[in-house]
Amino acid sequence: MIMKINDTTAAATPKYRQVFDYLAEAIEAGVFVPDRRMPSERRLAEELAVNVATVRRAFRDLIAGGIVEKRVGDGTYVLPRPVTENENRINLILSNYEGDTQRELAGLAMREGERLKVACRICYAGKTDLAMQLRSFVRFRQPTVILGDTSVGPEAIREMEKAPELFVVIANRLDHLGIPSVIGNDYAGINILMDFLQRQGHSRIGLLHNNSGHPIENIQIAVWRSRCPAALEPELEFRANVPGGEHPSEYAYYCVLRHLQPGGVTALIALNDELAVGALTAAAELGLPVPEKLALVSVGDTVVGRFANPPLTGLNPNLPEHLHQAFDLLRRNQERRFGPELLRIVEPTLVERRSTMKFLELVH
Repeated sequence: MIMKINDTTAAATPKYRQVFDYLAEAIEAGVFVPDRRMPSERRLAEELAVNVATVRRAFRDLIAGGIVEKRVGDGTYVLPRPVTENENRINLILSNYEGDTQRELAGLAMREGERLKVACRICYAGKTDLAMQLRSFVRFRQPTVILGDTSVGPEAIREMEKAPELFVVIANRLDHLGIPSVIGNDYAGINILMDFLQRQGHSRIGLLHNNSGHPIENIQIAVWRSRCPAALEPELEFRANVPGGEHPSEYAYYCVLRHLQPGGVTALIALNDELAVGALTAAAELGLPVPEKLALVSVGDTVVGRFANPPLTGLNPNLPEHLHQAFDLLRRNQERRFGPELLRIVEPTLVERRSTMKFLELVH
């Protein structure tokens, strides 16, 4: 089955993708079989008339896709494929940045897999080309859940569009592109927090966000602006400007330290617990301790918020239900005959803790 890879094979297709497709087809055809060593990178490069680095890149993408594995000092081997419907496997893709929500999602996904007797494999999007990972999953029909804030670019979306029934995205709405998605009700979530704070008598309610331009964050900002009469005042909106892959707490700390003024806001909504922790520290240094001088609430309800000092009142997104819906959506979409179901929405709930005055009044 050896062929030569050259520029005339597919003018718009990079050589490493041609090599990847050739190797994947050879594995499917049984040319390379499980638990038998594949030819070396150098030998394949000579036979395919390409650079060794090109073969190495193709192998890297096959490894990321769970198709082959490299054994130190022994070479590269094809991994066994599921042969019956009982051998269920699901890939879980996380972003390269392991935030608390990402870690919690991964743990919950593994437990949901155990409950359903499904083997789960965690992959990190930042360690390889996500589009090539998805290309492997499509070719070998591997169901995949993409967790949390993983960035999904146009090439990755094009790969998912080839077999949307194999994919579910959590907390990143792509249903308008035909990709099944499970999201929290972010419109209702911000309204829940605004209702709660306004019942406490707050009217100057600030918002602390990443300023990422993410569609879900944009919805949250729009709801806050529509609900807060003073939202157009610049001192009420705190933009942390967190670069991709960086920890939000540090950026939130400096943002709040620079912009929070006495009397400027009486309550602050942070769009995740990591932002809230940075705000908590900055407010204390400014002489505006939480909750005595500033009510602080957060979206997320992760372990970071639960064990902050004081523990944060927050919006619990119901992550276990996100995972339950994602696994169920994957199963049902692979059984459907007329296109995948595209969207499920999970309702959040408010959890009151000591970062708001109402909780203290109830305790005392």
